[in-house]
Amino acid sequence: MANFRRIRVLLACCAILMLGFAPKSALAQKIQMKDGRIFSGRFLLMTGVADAPVPPAAEKNEDVPATPILLVDDELRRTFVPRGNVAAIVDAAPENPVKIKLWQKVAKAGNTVASVGPSIGITPFDEFGRRIYEMQTGKGPLSIVQGITELTPRYAKVEGLLGQPNAIVWDMRIATSSIPGQTLARIMSQGVSHESAEAWLEVVRFYLQGERYREASQELEAIIKAFPEKQDLQAEAKQIRQLGARRYLKEIQLRREAGQHKLVGILLNGFPTEDVPGDTLQQVREAVANYQAETSGMNIVADQVKVQYDQLANNDMRALVKPVVDEIHKDLNFNNVGRLLSFTQLIDDPSLTAEQKIALAISGWILGPGEAIQDFGVAVPLVQVRKVVRDYLNEPQAHKRTALLDSIRSVEGVTVERVAAILAQLTPPWPIPKEAELGDGAYELMAPGNSENGDFRYLVQLPPEYDPYRSYPTLVVLNGAYNSPEQELEYWAGGRPRDEEGKPTGPRQGQAMRHGYITIAIDWLKPRQYYYEFSLREHEAVLTALRDASRRFSIDPDRVFLSGHGIGGDAAWDFALAHPDLWAGSIPFLAQVDKEEKFIQHYWENAEYVPLYFVGGELDGLKTDINGDSFNQYLKKRFNATVVEYHGRGYEPYHDEVLALFDWLGRQKRQWPKEFKCNTMRAWDNFFWWVEAQGFPDPITPGNWPRRNARPTLLEGRVLNGNKLSARSAAEETTIWLRPELVDFSKPIRVELNGKRVNGDTMPNLEVLLEDARTRADRQRPFWAKVQVP
Repeated sequence: MANFRRIRVLLACCAILMLGFAPKSALAQKIQMKDGRIFSGRFLLMTGVADAPVPPAAEKNEDVPATPILLVDDELRRTFVPRGNVAAIVDAAPENPVKIKLWQKVAKAGNTVASVGPSIGITPFDEFGRRIYEMQTGKGPLSIVQGITELTPRYAKVEGLLGQPNAIVWDMRIATSSIPGQTLARIMSQGVSHESAEAWLEVVRFYLQGERYREASQELEAIIKAFPEKQDLQAEAKQIRQLGARRYLKEIQLRREAGQHKLVGILLNGFPTEDVPGDTLQQVREAVANYQAETSGMNIVADQVKVQYDQLANNDMRALVKPVVDEIHKDLNFNNVGRLLSFTQLIDDPSLTAEQKIALAISGWILGPGEAIQDFGVAVPLVQVRKVVRDYLNEPQAHKRTALLDSIRSVEGVTVERVAAILAQLTPPWPIPKEAELGDGAYELMAPGNSENGDFRYLVQLPPEYDPYRSYPTLVVLNGAYNSPEQELEYWAGGRPRDEEGKPTGPRQGQAMRHGYITIAIDWLKPRQYYYEFSLREHEAVLTALRDASRRFSIDPDRVFLSGHGIGGDAAWDFALAHPDLWAGSIPFLAQVDKEEKFIQHYWENAEYVPLYFVGGELDGLKTDINGDSFNQYLKKRFNATVVEYHGRGYEPYHDEVLALFDWLGRQKRQWPKEFKCNTMRAWDNFFWWVEAQGFPDPITPGNWPRRNARPTLLEGRVLNGNKLSARSAAEETTIWLRPELVDFSKPIRVELNGKRVNGDTMPNLEVLLEDARTRADRQRPFWAKVQVP
């Protein structure tokens, strides 16, 4: 409680400073949110995102509304978050960023930019920090000459310049990280005097604050060379190299967490050693030694499996297990070696026979760690069961699936629990067509549709060192009316380097690749579609492509994120609220609530269950005002919502935000709430976690929104003590789905619908399990049983 009061006092002080009751050199603190993110800047207390800040002194007045929203202004963007989600103060010291002023002939009077639509073209900055920004307006194309007037490690202030037909007053901010390094160096070489060592050192400080240690080191070495009397700066140069080494080590850790072990080995072998502290070098030596030991250990484990295989009593036994033994020998790696934990722990146990040890190896490989069994007679049939399970997931004809199901049931010792374990360890069951390959982990595929809307094209980019034995976080991204699926993919995964003839010459190296994310860009729009339609076709395109990709690639279903730009952002917003059980989070760019199709407004309470991160600009029309009510609802209810608005920016991609977005993405996972209440209006928004409904009363059809009395239907679910599930639904038919995380199948299960007990078969059912895994393509969390009413 005391900590909360301290935070409140600090925020109040910050608000006073912001409102002009203190000198302009106001404090800039750092705070930490409950999800671990850290924000720095000036802080304001808000009643709503479009409202004026409330002076903290006024909060004591009973007539002043509460201020549940916190605004963080770091001079690049404004970030709105729920005030109640602040966890702690990280640093209350003032922030003193290096500010490099560049002289420009700035337009101080003239026309102002009220709104910025899609750009027609933007030239690169020249060495003087100038460029031409061309946009489309109601009167035709407009070209504006801009110049950087202020550079800090966080942002560049870009203003309209004189010298054009009409003076345009425009102050916009871009992230310094979005300026190419060579361009930034050229601009600073023009803007900072190199005649004075002290002036030149500002460039070093600039790079240090931006954590650009390589550039800082280069600049400092150049200063020492140009000014021999500054040899005492060698100590600082050494410290900078040490900082760079620590940053290098963090990058290695990031790549290891992304499963890029070959790259980690290369980076470790190339680790810089000059002036690096002993403790850092020791960490590197230990990491190298650990990698070598793990690699050697895997080779030993694979060889031991072969040794035990050779000791089996007869050729018949060897023939039964040979496919899996060969598979282990070929595929064993960092991502799946844990499956053989029981085998490795007992390999030297003299009381176990070769048959028992091989049983541990193959059952652990097929069922996963913790599920290994010693009984050779039970373990061996799992090899064939796994094959039949894979065939079942691939089989389109129902009568053939029935035959496959019967063959599994006929195997002694095979239970629903073990088949669920097989599913969880199964590599993607659908093949990737050879003709879909584009090279360097890129694919173009067609997801077969099941309606008159046909098939749906989608693009996939796999991260470096993709391994089907590893589950990957995944981005599903939707282009807008002014960009293509290919461009949306490039936003996240980076563009492919190309030669002079335009042929790809290497893999993508964007942030999704660096962090180890699969990226899926869906071709979801109709030709010449300029508005999101809230339609079944659009939902079908996204969900069909996602499920098709989940059958072909190793996607972690608990870390699937949705994003889009423009009307793709509108869709990402609507999909998140309509299907909150599917997503770990949603990132709508440039999104806007539709005044005609009011699904987003009526679904707003569903946002409690899915994290949302909105990105836009203050000059992108009136979107802040239009979206204000929705944003306020999320923030005031302390949902996991973040709203980012860039200073002086309009309709554009916002590459500046990517680093912050991946910090946020890494902190999110799909929620499985014990209790939920979700609003629904469309007939296809009918599945929420473990409750499915058909036949809602008066469903709404997009494009035919009623003007009055439009109310959503509520679908509820509660997991209660005593092995009990309770649901509420007004639909004609409701299905309650059961899985081990919800109920204990070894005990009596009670299911209630609308307050009445429901009778039905609650025992695990192999057909339910396999059909659910086949249709929903979630092999990690399939349902084991279901109860349908009526």
